[in-house]
Amino acid sequence: MNTSQIAVRYAKALFLSAQDTSELEPVFRDINMIYSAIQDNPDFKTLLDNPVLSKEDKKNILKKSFYPYIKPLTGQFLDIILQNNREIFLPDMARDFIDLYKKEQGITYVELTTTTPVDHEIIEKIKKRLKERLHTDIQLTSKTDPEIIGGFILTIEDLRFDASVRSTLKNLKKELTRKK
Repeated sequence: MNTSQIAVRYAKALFLSAQDTSELEPVFRDINMIYSAIQDNPDFKTLLDNPVLSKEDKKNILKKSFYPYIKPLTGQFLDIILQNNREIFLPDMARDFIDLYKKEQGITYVELTTTTPVDHEIIEKIKKRLKERLHTDIQLTSKTDPEIIGGFILTIEDLRFDASVRSTLKNLKKELTRKK
């Protein structure tokens, strides 16, 4: 079976179970916490992928790391993943669950990258304009990256609008070297 299909099926099963038990919001917070832990700590993913560790060892690590902070439904989900030897797909399952949740809630995640911090007033204007265009709620995060030199990069879900000076210079260099 395709690995992405595995992740989507498990994510969808958890999503539907959380909906049925009216625990969608708390389970979303749980899965978001787990996903963040995996993303922030590459060693955690390595641990999940480690075939030398037994199911019981992995379960104990997960229990100590997450179970005190998560809903029983999320804990049962983690147990099933371990029981079925699907723990290596946990990051993908979490990401797919988060995507299902965003779609259900009508939320579009947007990231704005600039060289310097952006005023709150400008961020609110961008959110308002995007909400009018996309007809969804916008959750915008702003980050700074001095390496883009100037301009901005706006990432909406999987779309990326790169209006940075760095990309303009890169494109210009490509054009100049291609015409020789």
